[in-house]
Amino acid sequence: MADGYLVERGNPWDYDPGPPRNRKWPRLFSETPNYRALGEAVMGYEKFRWHFGPMYYRGRLWDNQVKVLVIGQEGGQDEALSHRSFTGSSGSRLQHFLGHIGITRSYLFLNTFVYSIFGQYSGRKIRWLAQDPASPIRQQRHEVLDYVLERNDVHLVIAVGTAAKESVATWVEARGGNCPGGHSAIETCDATVLGPKTRILGVVHPGGGASGNLTAIKADFQRAAGRVEEWAAVDSSWLPEDSDGTRAPASSYQYRKLPIPFRDLPYGVVWRLGHRSTTSNRKDDQRGIQIYSQSGKYNNRGHRLAYADDAHGSSTGYSDQPGDLPYEPPVADYGDYDRGPSSAMARLLAGGRSGYEWPDWNALGADAHPSFGRGPIYRGRPDDATVIVLADQRSHDDLLTFRALTGEAGQRFQALLDAIGIDVSYVIFRVLPIDTLDISASTRNAIVDHIQVRKVYAEIVRRTATANPRRKVLLAMGPMARRLVGHANPTGLRVVELKAWGQSGVATSWRAAIDTLESIPFGKDRSNPSFDWDGARRQIPRHDLPYGMLRWQGSSGDRARKPRRGSSPSPDYRKLLMPDWVYDLEPEPLSAREQTAVASFRAAHG
Repeated sequence: MADGYLVERGNPWDYDPGPPRNRKWPRLFSETPNYRALGEAVMGYEKFRWHFGPMYYRGRLWDNQVKVLVIGQEGGQDEALSHRSFTGSSGSRLQHFLGHIGITRSYLFLNTFVYSIFGQYSGRKIRWLAQDPASPIRQQRHEVLDYVLERNDVHLVIAVGTAAKESVATWVEARGGNCPGGHSAIETCDATVLGPKTRILGVVHPGGGASGNLTAIKADFQRAAGRVEEWAAVDSSWLPEDSDGTRAPASSYQYRKLPIPFRDLPYGVVWRLGHRSTTSNRKDDQRGIQIYSQSGKYNNRGHRLAYADDAHGSSTGYSDQPGDLPYEPPVADYGDYDRGPSSAMARLLAGGRSGYEWPDWNALGADAHPSFGRGPIYRGRPDDATVIVLADQRSHDDLLTFRALTGEAGQRFQALLDAIGIDVSYVIFRVLPIDTLDISASTRNAIVDHIQVRKVYAEIVRRTATANPRRKVLLAMGPMARRLVGHANPTGLRVVELKAWGQSGVATSWRAAIDTLESIPFGKDRSNPSFDWDGARRQIPRHDLPYGMLRWQGSSGDRARKPRRGSSPSPDYRKLLMPDWVYDLEPEPLSAREQTAVASFRAAHG
């Protein structure tokens, strides 16, 4: 049952909307230094895995919500897919540690580097990048850390691993404190420069367990739990438990994992991400990341997979603003992201409203693995839409962008919306919220005809149709949508049917739909639309995608692939591939400030 993947995670309709736009977080994150060029200039080669972008944070960014700040070294491939820090195996270990000391939500995870690194954290060059006062990476990290203190009363800082301990030490020293024992004795640092009641705790990195140090790691975490217990015994007001947390005795601590709560992740996230362990692996010389289901294997060991192609893509339709990089989230328009649906709509779409639960998809014949969840069901603005779209799934991109119709079909559809004068006043609901591309037409039809499926979609359309007083139209795109629409239009909206992208005759169908829409009154965003569709591809607007999605995501055609295992499509694997035109990019030139920083390194180190 799919619900097994929800245990200890809360509800999938509780989610992180991204940084609050009325605070400095989005701007601070967007000011990420040029990691690629800095790495090349200092290390002599590209030290950072830049292909799947930066990973900024996980946890609370609202004022006065952070009591515990956790700092690590870098993220990995799970973090690259979730666009949140500490969501893989190490994150699950730290999540359990926090739960053990009674902290269930009042935390924030950050890292020394927002990009992951090749190889180990060792040597003077990488340490210069991370810790030297002249390094733009350290400077930007300190701005972020200082802002944490500005907006919160932090009582505990946990440094995870050597890089993080060094980062905490340099932060303390930059604020006028000292660390007499150095980073190896991080608890000797003068934590009062961070806050009058702040304590600093260091632990070894859980990732070291793979090299045979598991016994030492367990002992160190046990010791850390004991330190928290000691400090709390001295001052019971120092670190109160969260309202739903309970501090357990240090003697009962077990080195185990706890899944990442849905409230820390974007709406629509793949359920597999954050589910207690690493769930993906890098492929194709950094160009791809393969995610695997609960039944899959790391690096598909023992499973021989065949992908039909490498999703090379092209830049047709891609556009950005000056200062943007294709492998980062927007820099110029850093506040341009989707914060997710309203609480009521989020619950309904996720099957959490009483009487409107989703059926058991696998019992109805779907082959989607339950651990992938049922997330990518919508894209757009349900409360403000005048164009409501029911659309069939057309690619696997949706699973990894957490939003509906974001591959080639969605990019083509953006041009149609543009032609009819719609820029923001639309919402797309996918039929269905699970993978249906490789099941038979008869099975798909039977699922669409299920009474509970009809009921849920009718309520989705009803809520959207009555959300605002503007005139609306309902589009049904694809055979499943056209089959469903007669049972999912309780308010009697005018319906326009279209073929799905990729079907024979789609161009004629879409031009006919545009002609029909020209004659129908409905609310538009522009007063004089052209109603002239050129058939070209557009990128998915950034305001449709959750925080952290990279510029190349939602562009360049279909970016995700599902493999075959033997003679059948595999329900257990998907692969996200960056487009060739991004993969082939050289690093951007260093800014004048970054050039000065590199010159200071060379002057000091030769």
